[in-house]
Amino acid sequence: MAVLMSMLATLGLLLFPLNSAVEVKRPQGVSLSNRHFYDETKPFTCLDGSKTIPFDEVNDDYCDCKDGSDEPGTSACPNGSFHCTNAGHRPRYIPSSRVNDGICDCCDTTDEYNSGASCENTCKEQGRKEKETLQKMAEIAKEGFRLKQQLIEEAKRSREDKQQTLTELQKKKEIWEAQVESLKAVKEAVEKPEQEAKEIHKKAWDEVQAVRKLEKEKAKASETFKELDDNEDGFVSISEVQTHPELDSDGDGVVSEQEAESVLGGVSQVDVSSFQETIWAGIQDKYKSEAVIESLTPPEIPVDEAEDSHSKPQHEEWRKDDHDEDDDGGGEEHDDDDEEDEEEEEDDGGEEDYKDQSAPYFPEKQDTEEDKMPAYDEETQALIDAAEKARNEFSEAEKSLKEVENSIGSLEKELTIDFGADGEFAYMFNQCYEMTTNEYIYKLCPFNKVAQKPKHGGSETSLGLWGSWAGPESNRFSAMKYEHGTGCWQGPSRSTLVKLSCGKETAVLSTSEPSRCEYLMEFSTPAFCQEERDGEGTDHDEL
Repeated sequence: MAVLMSMLATLGLLLFPLNSAVEVKRPQGVSLSNRHFYDETKPFTCLDGSKTIPFDEVNDDYCDCKDGSDEPGTSACPNGSFHCTNAGHRPRYIPSSRVNDGICDCCDTTDEYNSGASCENTCKEQGRKEKETLQKMAEIAKEGFRLKQQLIEEAKRSREDKQQTLTELQKKKEIWEAQVESLKAVKEAVEKPEQEAKEIHKKAWDEVQAVRKLEKEKAKASETFKELDDNEDGFVSISEVQTHPELDSDGDGVVSEQEAESVLGGVSQVDVSSFQETIWAGIQDKYKSEAVIESLTPPEIPVDEAEDSHSKPQHEEWRKDDHDEDDDGGGEEHDDDDEEDEEEEEDDGGEEDYKDQSAPYFPEKQDTEEDKMPAYDEETQALIDAAEKARNEFSEAEKSLKEVENSIGSLEKELTIDFGADGEFAYMFNQCYEMTTNEYIYKLCPFNKVAQKPKHGGSETSLGLWGSWAGPESNRFSAMKYEHGTGCWQGPSRSTLVKLSCGKETAVLSTSEPSRCEYLMEFSTPAFCQEERDGEGTDHDEL
């Protein structure tokens, strides 16, 4: 902004009538402000005070002073400076090395006074263009400052509204806190009898289930006993146990007499009562029904049948006859087995067929109607309904309290952010501004983050999160620092410095990456515009 003020001051100079300019005689390359150091009637003292020389050694193309001040109009001193008067435009200094080098650096051509270069004085035209530019900048600054005043007023009103809202929310919070505590007490009070009633109901149901389970186990044991009792003499003997190899205990696939006797509890035979009480529990996980074993055993296929029918057509008729004989010979017995299986299914409530040979006989059914716990009685259901209502009311109150607390937190966070001396930058909070380049879309969300996203699709990369104002002490609000973005490959985390400028519009003007993983963004906003002060920075040098 200081540069802008200086430019505006220069505009005043450019608008000053050129015909009033008076050229004061002085050595080549000396500014009017330094003229009194170069009095040709006196010896010249170097400006650093290190040496005094005769005045005729000034601009003699030999460097006598360490600071180069004795050669303002030549290139003799490597650290010397040549002053361009540039009447009608902006005065400037150039390095002495550029004097008489054949290239016109001063718009008034004075730096090439002895090089023979053909230069044209362009100061008047450059002054005119700069005057137009400065006039536009002055108009932008004026309009921007007007907008800034509006932003300040809006920020003031908004802050007052937010303070009032915060006060109201804090009062609401106290009310909701009290209500939550009250509803919590009610909830806990009605949940206790609810829980007790539900436990009584479940206990009664568990007892019913236990009785049913015991009855089912006895029924399963009884059915198994009948199946094992091959001679139907009312006893299961050692020989009858030996017909079931799945009851083998040593893994050799054969049930020995000793193993069978061990299954029967050390006796040679047991009746149905003893079988139910002592034997069934020990074998139920191993035992498989003979009907199930038969249904799961694949039929034996003759070798000839496994061969391709097309390669040996002469055996087709033989295979057919053989198959028919098998059907005639075993069909009746198979039908009896089927009828027996159907009867067992009816007796046990329609047990499903067994597909897993490792599954125990009579697996427990899942999700049947009789396994479902019956509905609660009216008194218990009333207690449940009352408790559910209390829980819902407590939950809603908790939710409302949480929403109020979140709103308070957001407002408190916003009110603690430094939005400028007069809150002029507050309008940018919760806003984002984008700029698109050939490859990326850049997004600046002031006081939040900076991000980069590929233009043609891809994930967003963080270029930094809001850190602090980063301008110099004299102009702290001229730059914003965003830090701790996405880490670079084998490098630091990305960061962005946002430099602010005065403008009527709020917009991202440019982005660049001066250093690896360190981004620079130019950002214009009316909040940065300053009021023009008459005469600030005016220097009437040369005019």
